[in-house]
Amino acid sequence: MRPTPLLALAAVCVLATATACGGDEGDPVTAPTFSTVVSPTAAPVASASAAASPAPARSSARPSPAAPSWPSPADCVSYNPNNLTVQYEAGIHQVMDGSKIVARLHGGPGENIGDQGLALAQRYKRHCFIGRGNGREDANAFVFDYWRDSSGKRTTIPGEDDACSSYDRGNLQVNDMGGGQGWRVKDDDNVLHLFDDESDARDGRLVLAKYGRICRLGNPPDDDQDYVTYGR
Repeated sequence: MRPTPLLALAAVCVLATATACGGDEGDPVTAPTFSTVVSPTAAPVASASAAASPAPARSSARPSPAAPSWPSPADCVSYNPNNLTVQYEAGIHQVMDGSKIVARLHGGPGENIGDQGLALAQRYKRHCFIGRGNGREDANAFVFDYWRDSSGKRTTIPGEDDACSSYDRGNLQVNDMGGGQGWRVKDDDNVLHLFDDESDARDGRLVLAKYGRICRLGNPPDDDQDYVTYGR
C-alpha cells in the first residue's frame, strides 16, 4: 500500500524528535535545528518501494563555544594561604609567603592596612592581575587585581564595609577615553577602573561582571592609584 503524505510527515517528525536529544549539560549550546521539506508525489507509481521518498536531510547547528570564565592567559601569583605574614617598611605593608610577595598595600605604620591585606589574602590561593607592565607613566592606575581559588577561610577584613562600593553588574560598559588616555569599565557615571587598552578593559569587565561590589584596600599617595582591589 502506498504511504500517505500524513504517514511520511509523521515519520519525519519522529526522526526530528529522536535526534533533538543530547548535548553536554552545563555548557551553553545552540539547540539543534532541522530543515525538512515534505512534498506529495504528483503522479502514481507502480509499487510502494518506488513511492518511498529518500530520507530527509538533517542539519544540526554546532554548539557555540562557551564564553571564557576568567581572563586568559592569567597573570597570577600562587601562594600558600596558611603561610602568610606581614612586613612593613617605608609606608608599604607587604603580605608575604616566605620570600614571595603576595600583595603590597600603601599605608602608615599605625593603620590596620596590613591586617586588611593579610585577611584578604588568606581567603584565596592566587592573586591575579590585569595590565601589569603596561608601560605608562602612571602605570599603577592601569593595573587591576583580583583573587581566585578560595582557600575556604572566612576571615574578617577590618573596615571592609567602608572599603567597598556597589555597582550594577548588568550595566557594565567598556569605552575608550580617547587621546591615548586608555580605556575604562564603568556603570553609567561610576567609573570602576582604568585599563591600558581594550583587551585589558574587556578582561576587567569579565571579572567585574561576577560581582556587585568593588573593594579597594590601601592608602596610596595622592598621585598614585596603587590600590589592592577585589570583588564581592
